[in-house]
Amino acid sequence: MKKSIRPAALLLAVYLVFLLCACGTDDDTAASNGRYQTLETFEDQTFSIGFRNDDFVRYYVEAALEVLSADGTIHSIAVQWFSEDATTFESDAEALDRIGDIPVRTLIVGLDEDAFPMSYADGDGYSGFDVDVARAVCNKLGWEIKFIPIESENAYVELSSGNIDCAWGGLTLDTEATDYTVLPSYMSNSLVLIVRTDSGIRSKSKLSGKTLAIDIGSKYMDVLNSDQDLKNSLGQITRLTGGAQACFEALDSGAADAIIVYSVAARYYGK
Repeated sequence: MKKSIRPAALLLAVYLVFLLCACGTDDDTAASNGRYQTLETFEDQTFSIGFRNDDFVRYYVEAALEVLSADGTIHSIAVQWFSEDATTFESDAEALDRIGDIPVRTLIVGLDEDAFPMSYADGDGYSGFDVDVARAVCNKLGWEIKFIPIESENAYVELSSGNIDCAWGGLTLDTEATDYTVLPSYMSNSLVLIVRTDSGIRSKSKLSGKTLAIDIGSKYMDVLNSDQDLKNSLGQITRLTGGAQACFEALDSGAADAIIVYSVAARYYGK
């Protein structure tokens, strides 16, 4: 004869399951990314590539990108940096065939040297996802390449003055701009508030009296100023040189309880 489950026992079992499921939740539950958790997304952005209006170099670069997307080169570079491919480049294996002869030249690329892992200063040169893709484009075109550090807000000035041929490398450009040409965005990004998963911090309210580390770039302080409740609750705000790398080093060493970085940097470190 089967024994029936008493209602009281059933209710107790359901209650225990509820407690287990609810364990670790808070008033602003963090999104887990392996070793790190995102407490808040402050600002959605996208990465783009800019050129001078009517500069034909744009068509060569665009065609090379389509070929590299079609043959899997960009996918391989993305997986190397992020363990996944979140790019949105168009693919066309025959794009360069339709563009005609390719002149020999050096492409001068303006990049953000503090936008790890998209582009960043690395010893005497530069590294990053965008840097690798730009080099692959120039290899495909048979061009030399030279990188120059710029700020996103100075893209038009740098292009119009002739200092650079292309604004590309961790840059968030105005896709509606009319004074220079901006290609469709190829990767989404945002500024995010990050803590270690093992910190026990599950919401901004738990950062009261804690230490926050951010890059010295003005955009990081701007986004912090947009959340005065968070800013005023912090015990200390440390501004670091060295970009996201320095911020994650501070977080991992315990020198900082939280950091504000690019979401692509969190994706890289959390892979």
